[in-house]
Amino acid sequence: MAINTRTEYALRALIEMVDKREEAISAREICQRQELPKKYVEHLLSGLKGAGLITSSPGSHGGYVLAVKPSDINIATVMDAVGDNSLDPACTGGKDSFCLGSPCGLSSVFNKLSKDLRKVLSSYTLEDFHAGYTKQASKGKK
Repeated sequence: MAINTRTEYALRALIEMVDKREEAISAREICQRQELPKKYVEHLLSGLKGAGLITSSPGSHGGYVLAVKPSDINIATVMDAVGDNSLDPACTGGKDSFCLGSPCGLSSVFNKLSKDLRKVLSSYTLEDFHAGYTKQASKGKK
């Protein structure tokens, strides 16, 4: 399953915050560690902050810290925070890239699929992603 870069980069930034725990981490450090574009990540961090998932503090020792436990942050919430609806097949009646703009015979199936997919995405937490990321990183060091 391919998610878009907004969600991927947001998850990678959040993983860096999990690693730092209570210590603030700057956008610059996140980007250096994850090899991500700083301006883009700063925009994503703003969305995560607006959703209440992280907090920030200014100054030379400032940065970003998780505001919520990793086990309470799920991928659906992250996707919402960064405006990623790329995996939502629901037809809202508007002219989306795949929707004709009026109800059709597929609308009810796509709407159900959307609800089911959201349920699955909500079942995976930042804690799950961090565990997988940490496990993969330790394999690479051997």
